[in-house]
Amino acid sequence: MINHLPDRLDLIATAEAGRVLRGTVAVASLERLLPVLNSDEGELQVEMELGKDPNGIRYLKGSIAGEVVLKCQRCLDNMSLPLDLAFRLGLVTSEVAADALPARYEPLLVTAEPAHIADIIAEEVLLAIPIVPRHSDSVACQEFIKDYKPPVSEQRESPFAVLAGLKLKQ
Repeated sequence: MINHLPDRLDLIATAEAGRVLRGTVAVASLERLLPVLNSDEGELQVEMELGKDPNGIRYLKGSIAGEVVLKCQRCLDNMSLPLDLAFRLGLVTSEVAADALPARYEPLLVTAEPAHIADIIAEEVLLAIPIVPRHSDSVACQEFIKDYKPPVSEQRESPFAVLAGLKLKQ
């Protein structure tokens, strides 16, 4: 077991060797994730296991734990999103190989270049972030909700009323 995460890693060679990597990653180093966050503070605990399954499929499975700060779309305040993610990726070198992967794996296209570990972690966290982040209970947004007044519904004339009037004239 390796108790630190390198910046770059040859995933195929590491999977062939069968290694477990464990360490922390600063949220600020996950550049692809930063545009959706409200703060770049904190760290994520990451564990990655690379190996080959009995069918000879190279895989990367792991977990990510920690917390990221997003903007609540209801009250527009900061909100913490706790992360406890598990992922299982099949390492493939072509789209044809990706289509042949069993359903238990998500494909990760690997090139001859060493992969950036931060990019893999950022991608998994991005997949876990809700499309519309908001506090899970309305108590956190209560200040915003108490001042909200829904618009008064107005009785409007139907746009087809004019057509009905024309029909009656004939």
